[in-house]
Amino acid sequence: MESANGASSKGVLVPVPEASDVFQKNILAPLKSAYLYEESKQSFEYKSAFLLKNPKLEEKYNDFRAKRRAAGYSEEDLKESYGFLLFDDVNKANTLGETGVLTGNSTCTTLGDPSKGIYISMYSDCLDLNRWYHGKSGYIAILKLTKGRVRKTLENYTQTFTVPTVGFDCHVSEQLPSVSDKTSSFLAFERTQYYMYELLDNGSSETSPSPSAACPYAIVSFSYTDTKATPVAPHQESEEKKLSKFH
Repeated sequence: MESANGASSKGVLVPVPEASDVFQKNILAPLKSAYLYEESKQSFEYKSAFLLKNPKLEEKYNDFRAKRRAAGYSEEDLKESYGFLLFDDVNKANTLGETGVLTGNSTCTTLGDPSKGIYISMYSDCLDLNRWYHGKSGYIAILKLTKGRVRKTLENYTQTFTVPTVGFDCHVSEQLPSVSDKTSSFLAFERTQYYMYELLDNGSSETSPSPSAACPYAIVSFSYTDTKATPVAPHQESEEKKLSKFH
């Protein structure tokens, strides 16, 4: 992966060598421990990676945690986890290191108004409505998350979007417990989203354009191989045709 030019490369991208412990422990470990589908273990190959270093975003994230702890949040509420986003464009992926995740980042609308919060995937192999296909490549953003107080929400398929809930920081689907590796990619994607938002402290219903509870951590490039659909080599295919004439 090349670093982006211009605004998105202001010293926040730190290359991570593939042979390093940081790549193995800080990049691969979060990705591989967050698979929904069994075949993902053999199908994903991860290559070049960058850590996203932005002191302002990190300070904002730590301030969020400190304020919530002071407000009486439990250690379970403050437990850190990872979330994931998919990008086809490396420049857009790298821009996270400058801006954080901005509201309106997803086409998903089932858990809350996308203009008031952000959608982030729980699983590193469930990042799109469509199933992965042989030869697919792109970039995955890894984010550090503090979900805070989480509300289980009925999925809403109307155009009257669910609004952020006062006293909570995150919505998840009530259908989340029903998701398994047998669930279709479309349903799995929708039902394994975190909808995260940050209500401003001014007594209004306004929300932050970039919720503090999600802090961009790393970007890694990947390629996907469908192990069940490995193409037959041309010479092998012709030999098979020859043999079939004798049967």
